[in-house]
Amino acid sequence: MFDVLIIPYRDLYFLSKFGPAVRDLQFIECIKKNNAIDKVTILNRPVSLYERFYNKYKKKFNSDCIDKTSYNLFGPLKKRAWTQHCYYSIVKKFINEYKEKEKKKKLLIIDFTPIAILPVEKDKNIFYWYDMIDNFKKHNCYTNKEKSLVNEKYKYVSLYYDFITGVSKEALNEITSISSIKNAILPNGVFMQSTQEKNINFNRFSEKHKYDFGFIGFITDKFDIDFVKKLSKNHKIIIYGKVLDQLVYNELNKEENITFKGAFQYTDLPSIMKTFEVGLLPYLESKSHDGSPLKLYEYLKYNIPCLTSIDYEYKSEYIINYNKDHDLMNNLSYLLDSSGNKNISESIPMKCFFKNNIDIIIENIKNEK
Repeated sequence: MFDVLIIPYRDLYFLSKFGPAVRDLQFIECIKKNNAIDKVTILNRPVSLYERFYNKYKKKFNSDCIDKTSYNLFGPLKKRAWTQHCYYSIVKKFINEYKEKEKKKKLLIIDFTPIAILPVEKDKNIFYWYDMIDNFKKHNCYTNKEKSLVNEKYKYVSLYYDFITGVSKEALNEITSISSIKNAILPNGVFMQSTQEKNINFNRFSEKHKYDFGFIGFITDKFDIDFVKKLSKNHKIIIYGKVLDQLVYNELNKEENITFKGAFQYTDLPSIMKTFEVGLLPYLESKSHDGSPLKLYEYLKYNIPCLTSIDYEYKSEYIINYNKDHDLMNNLSYLLDSSGNKNISESIPMKCFFKNNIDIIIENIKNEK
């Protein structure tokens, strides 16, 4: 049996607001269900005094959690750069106390943070696992200074960690190109919560859909504005998600056939997916982070075909790349006609289920001598 300390990129405050809508939080849910895992402890990013005062009041979580307040008045002013060292003493204390209490059990430390430097102790019972949820050296929202700190983190991981997983081969290459560290590609995949496993009806929803195309996720400058505007000339489009780039919102909101619905909770997805026929992944390839989009699998899980701008790891007749399609008009009709076909979800192989792939990795770690 293992105990696990997880340092996520998005913490439990994010989870309480949006639900398990991102990779690291879905990862936590999957880890908790693994039979080889005994106890999971989650370390939230330390909360600054400013945040405690304005919007991050202390609260109880449904998970074992370390939730500290930082009294460093100047560190948080550095924004992301502050996270390089803000976890160190907390993780150090956790490790020391754990070693005093548990003499034989193995501790997995799973790190998702793009900048934080964590203490590494060479101990046969401590296993350090780094997961690249993204290639932050290419992240369009990171400054050059922040990307430099990411580079330092990747070098640190390459020297001192035991194992890394990456959302794609291209992302992993940032570290494997400079190190022989053990690694595995772990793309995103179909995520199932226990409530969804019981209640989702993969057959077609009976009500008539109001919109032809829909998008779920944050609205950023990665959006292919020109294509979405062009698509809206003949089709109604609905967009769900928090707006992170006001210029993109302003440009698209001018269009008569585009409707914005704002932020949503992950638990809203079953009802959201009833409102449109085809899912959109309209990203500019020039701003790709070598990623694997979670929303692709959310669409397919609900028998919604997908119109994308980039080819990702999973290929299907129900996924069409509009940048490579030479007969787009006919294929748009094909996608719209395919919407609701239960074969969309039933044809997804087990290798595309997120928990299944995590379980395989845990089993391999368990069998290591």
